[in-house]
Amino acid sequence: MLLRQHIWSLLATTSVITCAAQGAAFAQTSEPQAEQERSDVVIVTAQRRSEDLQDTPVAVTALTADSLEQLNVSNTADLMQVVPSLQVSTQTAGNGGGSATFFLRGMGQQRSGNGSEPAIGVYVDDFYYPSLQGNLFDIIDVSQVEVLRGPQGTLFGRNTIGGAIRYTTREPELGEFGVNAKATLGTFNRMDVSGAINVPLGDIAALRLTAGSNARDGYVHVQSGGKDAGGTTTDVLRLQLKVEPTDYLRIDISGQTSSSQLDGFTYTVPGPLTPVPPAPGATPTLPFIWNATVAPRIGAPRYTDALKSTCFYCEPGTGRREFANTDYSNAFATIAWDISDDLTLKSLTGWQKIKTLSSSDLDSTPLPIFLGGIARSSTEAFSQEFQLNGQAIDDRLNYVGGVYYYTQLDPSYLPVARNVTLGAPASNITLEDRKTISMAAYIDGSFDITDQLSVLAGFRHSEDRKKVYTSTEARALLSALEKKFASDTYRVGLMYDWTPDFMTYANVATGFRAGGFNPYNALLTPANQPFDPEESTSYEVGSRMQFFDGRLTFNPTVFYVDWDKIQVQSVRIIDVNTGAGAVVLQNAGTARSKGAELEWSGEVTDDFRLFGSIAYLDIKYLDVGSAQGITLATKPQRAPELTYSVGAAHTFTLGDGGRIVSSLNYGFQDDQFSTPTDSDKLLLPSYALLSARIEFTIPDEHLSIALFATNLTDEEYYVGGVNYYSNVGAAHYDVGRPREIGVTAQFKY
Repeated sequence: MLLRQHIWSLLATTSVITCAAQGAAFAQTSEPQAEQERSDVVIVTAQRRSEDLQDTPVAVTALTADSLEQLNVSNTADLMQVVPSLQVSTQTAGNGGGSATFFLRGMGQQRSGNGSEPAIGVYVDDFYYPSLQGNLFDIIDVSQVEVLRGPQGTLFGRNTIGGAIRYTTREPELGEFGVNAKATLGTFNRMDVSGAINVPLGDIAALRLTAGSNARDGYVHVQSGGKDAGGTTTDVLRLQLKVEPTDYLRIDISGQTSSSQLDGFTYTVPGPLTPVPPAPGATPTLPFIWNATVAPRIGAPRYTDALKSTCFYCEPGTGRREFANTDYSNAFATIAWDISDDLTLKSLTGWQKIKTLSSSDLDSTPLPIFLGGIARSSTEAFSQEFQLNGQAIDDRLNYVGGVYYYTQLDPSYLPVARNVTLGAPASNITLEDRKTISMAAYIDGSFDITDQLSVLAGFRHSEDRKKVYTSTEARALLSALEKKFASDTYRVGLMYDWTPDFMTYANVATGFRAGGFNPYNALLTPANQPFDPEESTSYEVGSRMQFFDGRLTFNPTVFYVDWDKIQVQSVRIIDVNTGAGAVVLQNAGTARSKGAELEWSGEVTDDFRLFGSIAYLDIKYLDVGSAQGITLATKPQRAPELTYSVGAAHTFTLGDGGRIVSSLNYGFQDDQFSTPTDSDKLLLPSYALLSARIEFTIPDEHLSIALFATNLTDEEYYVGGVNYYSNVGAAHYDVGRPREIGVTAQFKY
């Protein structure tokens, strides 16, 4: 509490006295208005059209390529250190290993593989990314990342009940030959190499080829032997073609293939390891059976504290090496036709395929007690969108509307975790095919009633049809279900420009996440238990303010959200006499959340900038309905009360025109819980990370060399975890990365 009071006082004082700005290299908030003709104006497409961030009535954080580098953001997980209200939860347990779920303002998804879909939509070049697997993207040749907070139910619709994260890759440039090469060496044998070449094809076309390979060793010691866990390798190859045959026609075609491998999951098991005795009449857990029956019979070690982690960055080791591999491919085509100066028709066609292979071991020891099988899954998605973007009535009306079609196929091989020594029957293996067909029509826009007052409105109708077919390995049908989920989402609001540098907006917006079916479980009736859609209504008020010719920026936002039919995963007791149960995604009643966010920035001098953000969140259940595992007192997962970041950057210009840019960033995450239900949640204590970077650029800007450090104070912290005491007698705490130091060299021509 004392630390929190100190930080609040520090931020308040700093804000009043200096109120820093990020400038060109730090575009978390936009810089000045366009009419000031400064080069650091940040253009966003949060409303599916290009506009100055300071004129956008949406809570959005925009990070340019330069700011991502200066803030040491190398992959998706790093974003939560610089984006207010964003949490990234790892999944190193179960068959979701190597992936992550995103939470904004306390809304997210617990894990993959449970039949649900994300609450935060992830988009790559305006195309919805269809899986949680492989979503910890390495930042390779990206031009901008935008994080939109709050429901985006009209313009994006699909699974954006809590917000959206948008990645925009760097486009080919017409008429210019260019080369960009970058290499990074660092601790844990880090070696990242990437490059891009831009080739003009006459005056109307250009090709861009991007390739990258990132690799680093693990950082968690495996006590039973072998390589440290957490080693990663990512390879990316992307080809893009831009063609502009006329002034009114633009064609962008791209294709990408990438692969990522995670060798060993990064967690610690602090103990105690305590196999839970069964309740009277209940089925004993496998560790209890192991200790009571199997181990004495075969002379094997017992499941005891002798196998717990011996240090923070240590894990006992497992009977089978845990891993998660993901292969990803896409093909995108965007065609834009300027029908007139005020109307553009756009076609967006996309295909994506994601294949995953993973294995986990829930008892976390070298003993063959609770080995998970090899899980294979594949997701293939196709989308087609037609979009009209225009202006009318002397440019007072700005609008975008369209129709959207999406299909997704998810065949999966789903082995149940099993005990090798006891011999789990082959019938535990199931094949599950899921299909989703989604269709939508939408319109959204603004109308200037006066030069200062604008009305905002949007509407989207969506229909998701879901099917699930489950069979044995021999293709004997076990279950077949189908259900349709329809939604109408809207937003209405007002925006008022008090001055050219001071805007206020108020929005009411709704969001929707479709229901679905749980994975097959013979204990349930039906075996693929369905769950209902989740809905939210958000009330948001925000301002975009700049002072002193754009040197000082304040972007505050306050919000209140009503959240209904919340999708919560928990263990449902099926038979009270035996204790038999199933992991089920269910619907809780309602919750409400409220909070405030502030992104601030400013230039103390022409060479010195301060910047930062702060977010406060208060969220609680109002009604839990028939959901098991939670009460009105349960704290929702990944919902820290306070998060903030504070940073500074200084530019020193050398006499020959070169420059040295030095930066620091400090990010704080408050206490939070790892899962939504009381039986398996873990408290993740608060922590703070400090990163630093110093970069030298030669006068012609062709070459730069940077020295950087992340987690400079070598903080020990958790980024996720699950309490497995009720079934394997242990708790997994996913550990964050320790201090890392590296050097990056970049060449541009």
